[in-house]
Amino acid sequence: MTIYDFYILMRRPSKTVTQAHIALRAGVSQSAVSAILAGSNSRNVSSDTRARVLALAEELGYLTRKSSSPGDSDTHRRNVLIVESHTSSSRRTNEEWVEIAYQGFTGKILTSSGEYLQQQGVGFSVFQFKDSEKNSLTQWLADSDIAGVLWHAEDSDSALLHWVASRFPLVLLNRDWQSSIPFDSVGISQEQNILLAAEHLWAQGHRRIATFGHQPGNPLCRRRMAAYTQFVEERGLRNYREFQEISDAPHVPAIEKVTAILETWSRLGSEAPTALITGDVFALPLLQKAQTLGISIPADLSVIGFDNTAPCSFVTPALTSIEEPLEEMCRIAVDLLLRRIADHSAASVAVQICPHLVIRHSVHDLLQRNPAPTIA
Repeated sequence: MTIYDFYILMRRPSKTVTQAHIALRAGVSQSAVSAILAGSNSRNVSSDTRARVLALAEELGYLTRKSSSPGDSDTHRRNVLIVESHTSSSRRTNEEWVEIAYQGFTGKILTSSGEYLQQQGVGFSVFQFKDSEKNSLTQWLADSDIAGVLWHAEDSDSALLHWVASRFPLVLLNRDWQSSIPFDSVGISQEQNILLAAEHLWAQGHRRIATFGHQPGNPLCRRRMAAYTQFVEERGLRNYREFQEISDAPHVPAIEKVTAILETWSRLGSEAPTALITGDVFALPLLQKAQTLGISIPADLSVIGFDNTAPCSFVTPALTSIEEPLEEMCRIAVDLLLRRIADHSAASVAVQICPHLVIRHSVHDLLQRNPAPTIA
């Protein structure tokens, strides 16, 4: 199956429905839509407007909490807000099929969290957050009867997170933030993301291992890089800093970074690494780009990704990648949030979940002196 074939399979005609879409269709403000979906009467909207917004939300397939009547405080106290990034500039790829895969990756977090909340009898709503909407988010929270917040948006604004944590029970999903205010966090071990891949490559005979993915200011990337540095130092291997010197700025499309990775690899000649560990967002387009340059994957360069997005099984060669247990992460996060809702002063808990390696065909077993089989 070609990348184009997979793109056709992945493509969906509909787009994610947001509160802004509902507001536009209903002819009201987004803040009014947010209040209605929260079951709040703080906006003093008419019953006709409320009914129209709720009907549109159902028609468009928007995930909402069940709207409650004024004074139903018990239902209000069982409502949760999931805050998700509106966009992720670090995943700009110039490859729509990869971006669709990452939309599905984010969607899995929203779906898993929402399903488990509903199993616990808790309603929820989703706020797609971007920096320009800080005031909208704080106003939304101020106008709504929210019991707690699950946060999976980019966490670059420490002051905003501090504001949220000081007012609501808060659990972060795969985000790294420090505060004296009690809150909980659940994430995937970023150290294990690197170490599982590196140990597998070591077992296959690789002694020249590089990694890429060190976005400036991203604490998760820093933890990955620290684990990589420790791994190569403990085994006396070369630290391929050449790949860390390639710009990983969020505004640079991933495909440009992939081009720089392969140019650096070619320039190193006989000293080039035999294996590369990087996110699927780079690994997937790298497989395609390498083919156009006559670089054989995995015979010339083995590649391991992390995130195990859907295309990994369909590209050629099928990509070995780190599977992150997102459903388990979301389940634990919901449990922690309900615990914190019941006891706001509970001691902070930070849970790290170990991922696992899904072995496919993008790693060359050097000890057997034969390339790994590939999918025709």
